Amino acid sequence: MTMEFNIPGKIPTVLVVDDNPNNLKIVALTLRELHFKIVIATNGKNALNLVERTQPDLILLDVMMPKMDGFEVCKILKSDPKNKNLPIIFLTAVGEKSKIVKGFELGGVDYITKPFNKEELIIRIKTHLELKFTRDELQKTTDHLSELNELKDKMFSVIGHDLRSPLGNIKMTLDLLSKGLFEYNSTDYKETMSTLVQSSEEVSELLENLLGWAKSQSGILLYHPEDISVNNLIESTYFMFKGNFTHKNISFETSFQENLNVHTDAYMLKMIIKNIISNAIKFTPNGGNVKLHAKAINGDVNIVISDNGVGIPPKDIPKLFDEKEHVSTYGTNGESGSGLGLKVANGFAKKINGRILIESKVEKGSKFTLQILSKDDKPNSN
Repeated sequence: MTMEFNIPGKIPTVLVVDDNPNNLKIVALTLRELHFKIVIATNGKNALNLVERTQPDLILLDVMMPKMDGFEVCKILKSDPKNKNLPIIFLTAVGEKSKIVKGFELGGVDYITKPFNKEELIIRIKTHLELKFTRDELQKTTDHLSELNELKDKMFSVIGHDLRSPLGNIKMTLDLLSKGLFEYNSTDYKETMSTLVQSSEEVSELLENLLGWAKSQSGILLYHPEDISVNNLIESTYFMFKGNFTHKNISFETSFQENLNVHTDAYMLKMIIKNIISNAIKFTPNGGNVKLHAKAINGDVNIVISDNGVGIPPKDIPKLFDEKEHVSTYGTNGESGSGLGLKVANGFAKKINGRILIESKVEKGSKFTLQILSKDDKPNSN
């Protein structure tokens, strides 16, 4: 008799728990024919340890064992939420059938009577494994839908909170201009136009970050590495912000290793640098300075962006990358800040095998270090 799963690509791991060597031998021989991974325990204590180490897909559990019987083992396993969907089939002697109700109450899903009938053993195991794998897939789908729904709620929250202010400014400014209250090229006209441009840039930046963040969170943004000139990337990013630097009279100094290249995703890397520089501009006062330097160290590439801005309170630093936190702060010229840009930067950093380190002192400034790690290194989970 062969066994075919409706869910392809699954090689089940079955833990067999029995103090009788003959029973273990019979079950093991049957399961080996089915090309299962088999784990064996001869007592309850060993069984509990093996569940933790091997994470089986199903347990065949003898009821009558010395010191710790099958019911106690089942009770301990089912007290852990991780084992909620782990199917446990009790192995019982003919005279123990009356006790099996207790096993069901403790979380068991079925029982098989000894001596074993090979076909019955296979069919029952097959049925409960397929149910288990189906439940697992449904749980993954449910979790994914829950994450997408949470993402939608976060997006609506950011849209409602952080888009309202710049869009309100744009509407009010356009209303004033449409009424012809300002003479063309007058000081008031230029200031009004400057406000309009700034508000438009804030909306554009926020929408770009929202889209990048949504793609990253939903898993539809794939990593496409290529050879990138860090020097060229920094230069193009500077020209993107040239107007912002000029507007706040902020100097931008760079120093980087010549012909510095990195093999990574160009879009993600540019978004990381763009968001960190944007953050530095927002929180640096007029006449301040932003510095960027980049170099390779032992195969890793370090890109450091520092400013002499307002700095970040120590208690707020952990919140910057926390998806559950929403920190909205205005810049030194009233620029809106949703806090989303740094979350996007951190998410992308992880995707390109990197990490962002932060050093900051209030009223002194901040330093963000992007480390793009070589293939042999792994980024910290922090």
